[in-house]
Amino acid sequence: MTDIKPPSGVLDRGMLLLSLFSMERKRLQLRELAELSGLDKATALRLLKVLVKWGFLEKNGDGAYSPGPANLRLSSIFKATSNFISRIEPPVARISARVEQTTSFFIRSGNERTCLARDHAYQDFRYFIDVGGSVSLDEGGAAAQLLFAYTEAETPAYAATKARGYYISRGERNKHFASIAFPLFESDGSFLGAVTITGMAVDLDNETLISFRDIAHAEMAMAGFEVIPDTGDE
Repeated sequence: MTDIKPPSGVLDRGMLLLSLFSMERKRLQLRELAELSGLDKATALRLLKVLVKWGFLEKNGDGAYSPGPANLRLSSIFKATSNFISRIEPPVARISARVEQTTSFFIRSGNERTCLARDHAYQDFRYFIDVGGSVSLDEGGAAAQLLFAYTEAETPAYAATKARGYYISRGERNKHFASIAFPLFESDGSFLGAVTITGMAVDLDNETLISFRDIAHAEMAMAGFEVIPDTGDE
């Protein structure tokens, strides 16, 4: 028996089922969805039928469920109408052009980090999380550690990351890559997420990565974002 207590609202339960899908869990059987959500199979099945009917899920030939085309339609609308996306994409592209490495922007969503913006000019043979993709924060990496530092209860390690203003990772998710991540804030000081610059570890020492951070700071500041939190102190 599961100890998970699902929400009581029908819409909440449907949203819970949708939230269970990730890049690591692209296809889920009814049994898995029931176990992960805490819903009984009969209730989960009723909700799944509605989500399939409206195109938010698809039922595959083997009985597994996966995200449906309605999500792609909403994703396109979100990208076209989001003021934040229109603000973050230009400086992300400019940073990549200046440092000639891949620049991304991640937010925290539950226990995952989700990519909201990424420059595509420097893909070559590298593996990256594309826009809209998510991976577990527990997999590590510069963005994950930075997001933990600003969204979890403070620890000495998180306090050190915040005081330093960046996090450098080498080989945490892939032994060939090195990344630097730094926080991004809205003009009112609210934390938005992590800007990350990633390249081949053999080409990037820490001094170079920190110089990239300085370039990125300048570009984000020109776009109206804050790169140092406003504490309200005079």
